[in-house]
Amino acid sequence: MYHRIMPLVEVDSVSKSYPRRTGLRATEQMVVENVSFAIEPGETLGLVGESGCGKTTLARMILGLTQPGAGAVRVAGVDLARTSAAEMRRLRRQMQPVFQDPSAALNPRMKVFDLVTEPWLIHRDWSHAQPATAGRGKNALRAEAGRLLRQIGLDESALDRYPHEFSGGQRQRINIARALALRPSFLVLDEPVSALDVSVGAQIVNLLRALQHAHGLTYLFISHSMPLVRYLSTRIAVMRRGRLVETGEARELCAHPRAAYTRQLLAATPELPVA
Repeated sequence: MYHRIMPLVEVDSVSKSYPRRTGLRATEQMVVENVSFAIEPGETLGLVGESGCGKTTLARMILGLTQPGAGAVRVAGVDLARTSAAEMRRLRRQMQPVFQDPSAALNPRMKVFDLVTEPWLIHRDWSHAQPATAGRGKNALRAEAGRLLRQIGLDESALDRYPHEFSGGQRQRINIARALALRPSFLVLDEPVSALDVSVGAQIVNLLRALQHAHGLTYLFISHSMPLVRYLSTRIAVMRRGRLVETGEARELCAHPRAAYTRQLLAATPELPVA
């Protein structure tokens, strides 16, 4: 008998608006309008569209940082708007963001060791740091932090340095290590390479692909670059002015786009050296 796999993430008819004042008039500006999609465990859904189309607002709703005005977001079958604080805390360990600007995401006054181990302290959950379960001393934490850094291509010596001592690409690697600290199942990647030059961005995208294969991660990959989305994604959702234009399997959608806007995105961005 066939059993359907439950989606890890379900976005069900979600809308979101914000107040907008024009002169003396107060109106509501619709930022996300009636958006629905699902993300299956282990896949990458690429969300692509021009800046200002509502991608980041949608990402914040999926992470539980912003409440939808209408509709529902469910993660592992749990409606984020109706769950308890304890359940929300548990879910937040399972879904982590990687944002556009690595410099803004990393406290410049903290060493890399403190940045990478901070998630364990915040959540007080040492079970995710395997070597630290036997002893929670600094040496055990340092060993686990070093393991995380090696996964993202940096040496353990980086633990004693500050974010400003690294390049933009290295800072994004540290940001990814922080996101992986609690061993999440789902990462929201919000324009993770748009602040980097093309070659460095390609290295980060290849790192993300390798990490997904190694750890069975599920991704929501948000970008305005169709070539990047096509390279990394299993399926693609095209967004314009707060609404979904079309969704489909990545190769099929790129080979046979139905919407004029999708064809425009494909024509507007050159291929990137990510292979």
